Amino acid sequence: MSRAIFKNPLTTSPLWHVIDATGHHVGRLATKIACLLRGKHKPIYDKSATLQCGDYVVVLNAQKIEFTGKKWDQKLYRKHSGYPGGLKEIKAKDMREKNPEHIIRHAVMGMLPKNDSKIYLGQRLKVYEHLQNPHSGQIAKTPSSSLTVNMGPYIPEQLNPTDEQLKEYFAGYKLKIDDTDEAFSMVETKIKSHKEKLKKERRLLRLKRVNELKPLNIKTD
Repeated sequence: MSRAIFKNPLTTSPLWHVIDATGHHVGRLATKIACLLRGKHKPIYDKSATLQCGDYVVVLNAQKIEFTGKKWDQKLYRKHSGYPGGLKEIKAKDMREKNPEHIIRHAVMGMLPKNDSKIYLGQRLKVYEHLQNPHSGQIAKTPSSSLTVNMGPYIPEQLNPTDEQLKEYFAGYKLKIDDTDEAFSMVETKIKSHKEKLKKERRLLRLKRVNELKPLNIKTD
C-alpha cells in the first residue's frame, strides 16, 4: 500500500468507539476490540503501520461482563513475583469484584501482536467499571462516520421460524414426540435411518457422476 494515504489527516485521525459491556461475553467482545485497536475494520489497514490505522476504544460497565459456562469458578488469573513461592492466583469471580477492568484488558492484550506496538495499542484501550468516564469531550467531538462502532448492551437473538422453515429443517417429515421413553427411542431410530438413507442416495449420485466422466473402454477386434 502506498504511504501517501497516511499523509492525509482525514484518514489517519483516530476515531473513538464506545462499547457497553453489559451482557457481552469476554472472548467475543475482546476480538472486536482488538480489531478496532489495530484498525483492521478500515480499508486503509496496513499491518506495518498499525499505529496510524488504529482507533481508541472506551469500554463501559466492565463489571457487567459475562463468561460462558463455569469460567467464573474455573478460570484463574496468575501472577508471579519472581521469587520462590511468589505465585498468586485469583478466580475470575473474585477478580470481577476486585478489578473488573483487568478481565477485559487481559483478554484484549492477549489478542494483540507480540511486538513493540502492543504497548502503544494497549494505551488506547480505556476500560471503566461503570458509565462514568473522563472521555466525554473526545467522544462528543468524534465525527460521524460509518467506521464508528457504538455497541450497546448484549441482546440475544430471538428466532421465530416459520412453518416452511421447520419443514425444511426436519427434511420433510413430521415427528410426534410423546412423554414415554419408547417414543423417544423410536424418534432417534427414525432420524438415524433417514440420515443413512440420504447418505446412500448422495453416494449413489456421486458414483453415477464419476462413471459418466470416465472414458468408455470399447474393445475393437
